[in-house]
Amino acid sequence: MKILGIDTSSAVATAALLHEDRLAAEFVLNNRHPHLEKLISMIDRLLTDSGTELKELDAVAVAVGPGSFTGIRIGMACAQGLSHVYGIPLVGVNTLDALAYNLMHCGDLICPAVDAQRGEVYTCLYRWEEGELKRLGNYEVVKAEKLAERLLKLDEKTILLGDGAGLVTAALSEGLPARGRINVAHRVFAMPRASSVAAAGLKDFLNGKTWNCFSIRPFYMRKSHAEEKWEERYGKGGTGKGNH
Repeated sequence: MKILGIDTSSAVATAALLHEDRLAAEFVLNNRHPHLEKLISMIDRLLTDSGTELKELDAVAVAVGPGSFTGIRIGMACAQGLSHVYGIPLVGVNTLDALAYNLMHCGDLICPAVDAQRGEVYTCLYRWEEGELKRLGNYEVVKAEKLAERLLKLDEKTILLGDGAGLVTAALSEGLPARGRINVAHRVFAMPRASSVAAAGLKDFLNGKTWNCFSIRPFYMRKSHAEEKWEERYGKGGTGKGNH
């Protein structure tokens, strides 16, 4: 069983090849280079170095969001192209779920926080129970300050991760992290990892939860800023024609 994992939903571009019993290879690029320029060459190098041909892949797992609108589209377009040409099944993995997989079997409460701009984060709470990742609520977009308040009220040891973690810790009361209740994961585990996308995708694949290049959809939790500005100017469904 061979699963290719892809995540370009943030400033990090990452690809990994997961065999059912081991991680064969993983590439992570965390220097804000345009993903479109790097992703294809990254995947090509990954497959070449691991001695794997595209036709050998059983599935491609791709992060479908939430996250950067442009980044999500790049990763999904790549996955859809591979699926269309080679007939490879696709698995769509929520970015927050994938981040929680970074801390597999962690005993603490896990709180991924993805920067949603405007002082907000995409988030959800998780816990590993008996070897299974349990989502404890709905995916949501919330002000970083509001999430910080919620975590304080929980009064439970919590690990933050994702590129929005800093926004949340900045909103926490002084001295709280030092008391060990709320901490940020080590930077290696705090960022997106394609190996985690592949691991989450493998579980869904084995459960028959797959898509093809036409049926898979991005997971957007709100409209892009450009779409909101368009509707603000032209109204919902506006075409812009005749509006000057």
